Amino acid sequence: MGGFADRRGEFYGDDRHDGKDVRVRFGWTVLSPAAARWEQAFSVDGGRTWPTDCTMDFTRAS
Repeated sequence: MGGFADRRGEFYGDDRHDGKDVRVRFGWTVLSPAAARWEQAFSVDGGRTWPTDCTMDFTRAS
């Protein structure tokens, strides 16, 4: 579930890790016509906190 609004997209899903329910959030941010940032965060407290554990920056090759 999720989608894009303006230059930001957020997508959510549910998972399990070590027997615990985990909410997952993936985000895309358009930085320019040739660049974007992706990030991944998890919540184990029902969405109150979202520690980001991974980010990647992408640049279009010419």
